[in-house]
Amino acid sequence: MARHSWANWSGWVKCAPKTIESPQSEGDLSRVVRNATGPVRVAGSGHSFTPLVETNGTIISMDGLTGVDLCNLEQREVNVWGGTRICDLGLPLKDYDLALANQGDIDRQTITGAIGTGTHGTGRALGSLSTQLAAFRLVTAVGDVLHCSPDVNTDVFEGGRVSLGALGIMSQVRMKCRPAYKLEEHIWPMDVDHCLGRLDAFDDANRHFEFFWFPYTDNVIAKTLNETQKGAPDPRPPEARSMRRAENRVFQMACEAGRFLPFLKPSLQRYLTNSSGESTRIRWSCEAFPSPRTVLFNEMEYAIPAEEGADCVREIAAYIRGRRFNVMFPIEFRRVADDDIWLSPFYGRPSVTISIHQYAKQRYRRFFDGCEAIFRSYGGRPHWGKLHSLKAKDFEALYPKWGDFLALRQRLDPDRKFVNPHLKEIFGL
Repeated sequence: MARHSWANWSGWVKCAPKTIESPQSEGDLSRVVRNATGPVRVAGSGHSFTPLVETNGTIISMDGLTGVDLCNLEQREVNVWGGTRICDLGLPLKDYDLALANQGDIDRQTITGAIGTGTHGTGRALGSLSTQLAAFRLVTAVGDVLHCSPDVNTDVFEGGRVSLGALGIMSQVRMKCRPAYKLEEHIWPMDVDHCLGRLDAFDDANRHFEFFWFPYTDNVIAKTLNETQKGAPDPRPPEARSMRRAENRVFQMACEAGRFLPFLKPSLQRYLTNSSGESTRIRWSCEAFPSPRTVLFNEMEYAIPAEEGADCVREIAAYIRGRRFNVMFPIEFRRVADDDIWLSPFYGRPSVTISIHQYAKQRYRRFFDGCEAIFRSYGGRPHWGKLHSLKAKDFEALYPKWGDFLALRQRLDPDRKFVNPHLKEIFGL
């Protein structure tokens, strides 16, 4: 019998599941899960770089379960079906004069995929998307539907806000929102030493602060986003979209040139840093957060205690330069507030996240392995959807609630229907 095929966004994770199911309602989803051949995994947009979805059993597509179902305008909460992509959520929320408090710079993920992996944006006082979760509905391994909130099925809510799809499938989530708002974006080049020496000041002065550092240069591209009441948001004419496409084409060409002519890396990176220039514009939040990413890559990201972020990123850049790694992508540096979510990389500590990337046409393992050793020396916790090599014993030492999560997983899925080979390694099964 012919098998199906599935691949993630970058094309490095591939599998041949026995079947791919596309339920069109929560009832369909319950029936599919109840009758499915394991391992059962859910495919959102495929933007995770780890093999979270990889299975020879059943993949469930959530494309048939999308949209905003119900709004509680008084409490500013919305019910969102699990297959809804973040990019398709902003405008419907704005119709209700609502918005997410924060989101990342990629908005192609499904809302439940982003929540389940602890995906985040930046901002000293702002947590991951999982912290914006008020409640969710979970389809369990036997097809039951659990309503989970701080008051109902409390342990499932506490453990399930970041759960890698290992407890069940979130069919619907209730998101806490805020009134719609505009953000003023400011981008400018800055000396790296000046930037790293004043991180706390930049974090204190801005709602959102982040920077991108091409490691063969001495400048960073800094970016702030701040709430504003200034006039109408800047329009997004076709010329702006064309400019974005042109920028991505230039970066694609730089990646190809650097791939075959690595001696060009410093000059290409200086050009990319300086060409960004300085700019300011105002947009609605759902339009200001995301940045189009059309050049395929693989990524590793670790959450580091905030007070050690500057030292860690310096060491990462020095390692890249010292080993002369052929990498064209910048290092990305963001700030995330602490939370109390059992498997959140930000559990119990304010953090910075440091991300490294490699062009999808190039091997990444040796480069990532060396950087990972540095991240781990700072007590880093990896992003669940991005590449890492950690196993169960490593996570047990990093997460105080690790044992509680394992017990919850065993209670909800004793037959391991939702556990693929990757999760077996993570949970020590």
